[in-house]
Amino acid sequence: MENITLEKMLSIERQCVNAQDAVIIRLLIEGIEINELVYLTNDSLDLINRLLTIADHSGRTIRTIVLSKRCVELFRSASDQTIYILDNGYSPIKQSSVNLRDSDSLIKISFQDYMANESMITEMDSVILRAIYRRLKRLAEIFSFPELVQLTTGKLNFKSMSYA
Repeated sequence: MENITLEKMLSIERQCVNAQDAVIIRLLIEGIEINELVYLTNDSLDLINRLLTIADHSGRTIRTIVLSKRCVELFRSASDQTIYILDNGYSPIKQSSVNLRDSDSLIKISFQDYMANESMITEMDSVILRAIYRRLKRLAEIFSFPELVQLTTGKLNFKSMSYA
């Protein structure tokens, strides 16, 4: 993953038209793992202290992390997002957006995300995880940055974590 640079990640984050996508990128930059994103809720963030509480599938606190101001802004925007723009606004199909299901989860899914997985759903977290993977894959295609898909395997370790 040597080709993954902080500058490229920040560039992609700035070009995301969906706050949902931008916050995924930003949270990865700030040290949150893909599997941890699944369990983030609107209540996971203490806005005053910019403190994010990361919990596991049963709701037990794993750790807390202080987020950047930019990440807090994206978190708030993502939690308020109700419509998802397909293909970052470059959709070749007629339908260019979908409604997101109302939920307490930070990463919201569309009805289509749910229906695509209905036959194999045992828990909603699997649907959210699959949606995150799909979004990262699509962003990797749009921005010609295939390394973005590799971010699903674990934490990023940038040499310089002084991000905006």
